[in-house]
Amino acid sequence: MRVAIGSLLQETNTFSPQATRREHFQITRGEALLEAARHEKTEVHGFLDVLKKEGIDAVPLIGGWAVSYGRIEQDHFQSLVDDLLEALRESGKVDGVLLALHGAWAAQGIDSADGYVLQKVRQLVGQNVPIVVSLDLHASLARSMWTSADALVGYRTCPHVDTCETGQRAAKIMVSMLKQNVHPTMAVRKLPLITQAEEMISDRGVFKKILQYTQAMEEREGVISASIFPCQPWLDVEEMGWSSVVVTDHNDQQAETLADELADVLWQHRHDFVVDIPSVNDALDEAMRIEGGPVTLGEGADGTMGGSPGDSLHILAGIFEKNLDHLPTAAVVADPQAVAQAIAAGVGQVVTLNVGGTLNPTYANTLTITGVVKLISNGEFRYKGGCYTGRLVQMGRAVVLTVNQVNLLIAERSMPTTDPEMYRSHGIEPCDMKFVLCKSPLSFRMDYEPISVAVM
Repeated sequence: MRVAIGSLLQETNTFSPQATRREHFQITRGEALLEAARHEKTEVHGFLDVLKKEGIDAVPLIGGWAVSYGRIEQDHFQSLVDDLLEALRESGKVDGVLLALHGAWAAQGIDSADGYVLQKVRQLVGQNVPIVVSLDLHASLARSMWTSADALVGYRTCPHVDTCETGQRAAKIMVSMLKQNVHPTMAVRKLPLITQAEEMISDRGVFKKILQYTQAMEEREGVISASIFPCQPWLDVEEMGWSSVVVTDHNDQQAETLADELADVLWQHRHDFVVDIPSVNDALDEAMRIEGGPVTLGEGADGTMGGSPGDSLHILAGIFEKNLDHLPTAAVVADPQAVAQAIAAGVGQVVTLNVGGTLNPTYANTLTITGVVKLISNGEFRYKGGCYTGRLVQMGRAVVLTVNQVNLLIAERSMPTTDPEMYRSHGIEPCDMKFVLCKSPLSFRMDYEPISVAVM
């Protein structure tokens, strides 16, 4: 047996002023996809684990991942889809297709890029070839997705530490269809519900209880899979909203009933996700009452993994205003012009830069900063924490500017800030700081809570 495998993942923020382009994606093809998957704890790694165990040949298509930006430009999107479909055609006859998608990817003129991909794959392989898809927990499901796939399977953790395990679950469904004569029936319920992201933490509170309820549903006889998708909130698309998904073995009525049951549970808890967020001034005052460090501050309003440009220095401005820059601080910002100017000056030179507010000036202000260029790098690092372990991050050229005791990492591109390795790879040790600034509403907690005296 032969199963085609591939991935195209990006979470879109339709409010971002930065359009996504093909060059934002890190693309692998064929054997390179398999090699990369062996070193990264991703969904494709999970696909391979199960297929190898079952003696099924994995036929690699293409793999692609990009940091969140705005909608992908139409021609760049089409070129990625064409590459995927061409690889699938060249693969010859396959018995199934396993895809890792995000579920909240949007293109110019297409609200659900993931749904478009699945429609094209379905048209190519026909109705009799199984298609099973793994999705991010924050997917915003569209009808084009669930009508084109046999099963949709979502992450169960946030921060997302079960990407590999989700791939394994999806692959096991594929195996059950190919070897055990299982016939999945899927029911989806959409809710008119958008919530803040800060309380979507899977190891605590109401969200943990909801996820436990969802997982327990799979223990019922005849249930193959149950997933919830509390969509990422920074989308303006027609089919926006939370979803519940239940997959049963050839039992339409059971799937429909349980999808309703799960949707009712989600709706009952909708008000539990409303969060009061402190101001920068209040957060810094509270931090100064805490002995030691680091105190890690998450700026969800500029959350780069949710598609914000990463050019806000809102918290750092507060640190300067309160004359706290004598305390060791790690901060990060995306500003290509400032990077170019610092590189032109060179390591060891004193420079005055206008930093921040260049990518999204409507919401981010510019700070004029004088400091010393401490380091210049290619801006690459690999995840070493609990999420996306082994994945390579490329944030363009980067510099470290020191201003008194502030260590400001400036990169050309938006970057994920949830792993301390971002700072460590640039000579900044978070554990030695009083303040560590992250551009994230919640995912930074996974790797920062264990090393912080407080997280806000």
